[in-house]
Amino acid sequence: MKKAFLFAGQGAQKVGMARETADLKEVKELFDAAEKKFPGLIELMLDGEQELLNRTVNTQPAMFVADLAYAYKAEKESGAPQAVCGFSVGEIPALVYAGALSLSSGLDIIGLRASLMDKASQKHGGKMIAVIGLDAETVERTAAAHKDCWAVNYNAPSQTVVAVCNESADALIAAVKEKGGRALPLKVSGAFHCPYMAPATDGLSELMKNVKFKLPEIPVYANLTALRYGESEQERKDTLARQASSPVRFTETLKNMKADGICEFVEVGPGNVLTGLVAKNA
Repeated sequence: MKKAFLFAGQGAQKVGMARETADLKEVKELFDAAEKKFPGLIELMLDGEQELLNRTVNTQPAMFVADLAYAYKAEKESGAPQAVCGFSVGEIPALVYAGALSLSSGLDIIGLRASLMDKASQKHGGKMIAVIGLDAETVERTAAAHKDCWAVNYNAPSQTVVAVCNESADALIAAVKEKGGRALPLKVSGAFHCPYMAPATDGLSELMKNVKFKLPEIPVYANLTALRYGESEQERKDTLARQASSPVRFTETLKNMKADGICEFVEVGPGNVLTGLVAKNA
């Protein structure tokens, strides 16, 4: 039976996450490396203030560390997976776990991604709103009728997340309710995976020029394409850079993973958001 690790995304963060993994040798080395790159990060992650942890510039490095820590723990407990996938920010630790990126490169990438996405969110503002109970095509049409509003996270057949500017948020919520759906604002600090994040893609593309991006040792399914990362190193770099400003195709990804024979999914990260989405995609 093939198993996949699912690396959690932004929004799942909570103070104290990964504390139960700290005794593992691999996690101690991970914490040390992360602390050198981001002084104070481990203390914030384990014992800090939730409000500060929720800032994108802190959340993304913290989730990178926590996801990897949980992956090492899960491997010890139940064995290695045959494939991996990360949701949004989770894609970077998934690539490190799969051997495509070194830990050092992963830390560089997550640091720049967090910084650029934080700056973009401060410039544009915006919100992420989960639309429940409507199909993706209806959500796409509804979003297109509003200024600076995009369907960006395809989580399940009846759950699609929209990125929207602050000015259009109330009108979008009203339109969703009028069509019989529910609109739930997410606990993130900006409108991600949309054109607002183009500077992050540009910056990551520049950084990638000097990054060694190997073929993963096990399949890694990309948010951008819902397919495995391929043979071309340049294509792998482009795929990861574009991910920051493009939709997350999680429903399609799960279909492709199941078609490839994967039938067990283990969430690595705090919480069980992705496990819940797997159930909704059954």
